[in-house]
Amino acid sequence: MGPLFYRLSQLRVRTVIASILIATVLIALGLFSVWVWAGKKMERIITDQFNEQQLMLARKIADNVEVYVDFLEYQLVSYAQAYQVEGISLSLFRDFLTLQIDYLKDFGMLGIRVYDTEGQLANTLSPRDFFDPARSESLPAKYLAWTKNPKNKNHLFLTEIFTWPGPPWRGQRVMAILTPLYRLMPNSKNTTHPQFNGVLEIIFDPLFICGMVTRDIRSGKTGYPMIIDQDGFFLAHYEKPFIGRQQNIVRQERNPTLSYERIDNIVNNYMLRGREGTDWYISGWHRERVGEIKKLIAYTPIRFDKGMIRGITQVEGDGRNLWGVGVVAPIEEVYGLVRTFQINQGLFVGFFLFLLMGVSYLLIGAVYGWNRVLAQEVESKTEALRQSHERLLRSERFAAVGEAAAYVSHEIKNPLMVIGGFARQLERNPEVSQTASSKLRIIIDEVRRLENFLGELRDFTRPAPPFKQEADLNELVQDVAAMMGEATQEMGVKIETKLANTLPLVNFDANQMKQVLINLVKNALEATDSGGVITISTSAWEDQVRLSVTDTGKGIQPEIMPQIFNPFFTTKKTGTGLGLAVINKIIEDHNGAITVESSKDRGTTFTISLPCQS
Repeated sequence: MGPLFYRLSQLRVRTVIASILIATVLIALGLFSVWVWAGKKMERIITDQFNEQQLMLARKIADNVEVYVDFLEYQLVSYAQAYQVEGISLSLFRDFLTLQIDYLKDFGMLGIRVYDTEGQLANTLSPRDFFDPARSESLPAKYLAWTKNPKNKNHLFLTEIFTWPGPPWRGQRVMAILTPLYRLMPNSKNTTHPQFNGVLEIIFDPLFICGMVTRDIRSGKTGYPMIIDQDGFFLAHYEKPFIGRQQNIVRQERNPTLSYERIDNIVNNYMLRGREGTDWYISGWHRERVGEIKKLIAYTPIRFDKGMIRGITQVEGDGRNLWGVGVVAPIEEVYGLVRTFQINQGLFVGFFLFLLMGVSYLLIGAVYGWNRVLAQEVESKTEALRQSHERLLRSERFAAVGEAAAYVSHEIKNPLMVIGGFARQLERNPEVSQTASSKLRIIIDEVRRLENFLGELRDFTRPAPPFKQEADLNELVQDVAAMMGEATQEMGVKIETKLANTLPLVNFDANQMKQVLINLVKNALEATDSGGVITISTSAWEDQVRLSVTDTGKGIQPEIMPQIFNPFFTTKKTGTGLGLAVINKIIEDHNGAITVESSKDRGTTFTISLPCQS
């Protein structure tokens, strides 16, 4: 029986060891899978957020281009109206326009041209375009026909980008805005209605405008904007040699080994068709680097039929005459934002795996030792049973302790409700003094706020929208000042309030705004040394109410000021970096804004602006 028992014991040992190894491998694979999944999830979230920021930047660039064109259109309308209303001669009109040249060239204007009623060039004003009466130039027939149409009186016509055929801008890509000139003719029988008297045209440089609005703009560390016109020509790009050339041609010339099918599809089927969105593509270079590089792109159209001058501008080519703005950045820059997170997570997983391997090794050693004892002596069976029995008892004790811990954990949630209940009972007692009643009301309000806060904390990933009610912001400030008075006094810091006497009522969520104000006061208290002062002030300005928290602390370093509202950014050893980010989100949900001013060793002021009516 001895050899048989030994073989059976060896079989059991191998089974246990195999089970431990399999469990160890499965747990390791599970942890590794979770690590990979979490990293990919974080990459997707940050990539989407980064591209949304790029899209906002692209929209701003598009708006700025439209503002430039709107300004030139406005100037052209005002010149035509001045010519009609004042009734000045062409020579005086030319002198008037001459005064405008130096001013308008800073907005991309190349020249102003005046044509007679037959479309012949009558005058030209430009630093490079000197009028020669012997030179015969005429307005294209389709433009002349448009200006002669009485329906287009006091209207504008914006052309597509075209290449100027002759001097003074030969080969240059330009755009033109035209408007008909009308005036009362002195020798005409019709003395009440102005008659067509020529065409006024502004020639401007779209490349200059695009260069101005994209200058010094950067996305992330090395990302840049680009603008493409309706024919696929670059109007703005970080690579200056690309400007004025076909986008698909210069890409092939720069790196012909790659396929640019994806970016060509984005340009032709999305950017130049008036669509807005985000995507990615493979590029053959980035700045000084050459090679296959994956980039993120956010794009939006530039339309010329919307803006300040509406309803009077006809755009040549209708839906075709639009440009596309793209903002691009290497995707590796975005991944760099999560690299620290992935490294820390990987170190944690590695440590856990190392610990798991050590435990597995110890378990295997224990199994071998137990097997040797079991194979040598029959009495070891009794010892093994005794040990097993002890382990069972320990397991039962651990289970009992676990149940007790769960019970205690459950009971810990109850004191908050008990405090609130007793406070409400005492408040209803008529024998309680007014002072005590006021303090009980504060306790009740704070218990309710903490209960709401715990609920919000439990559902942190699904933040509730603010429950706004019309209230007095001064009352909220007084409550917080009273609540924080003892804490500031213990730190040797004085808290003051400067409240506006007549402050409009504001719609806000009292709990959320109290959370904001308490967090700002706590931050100020942490930054202020003993003997300092924290001032909470309110004021009304136009249609807004302002709430400011000022301290006399150390101030915020200028280099970190742009990052203080970023999630997970903190300079505190134990901070989470969510405080100011949450505050900023709450203020945004109230349709407000928060700004900060800080001077080294002189203090910091956070100012919240809320609309009087939300």
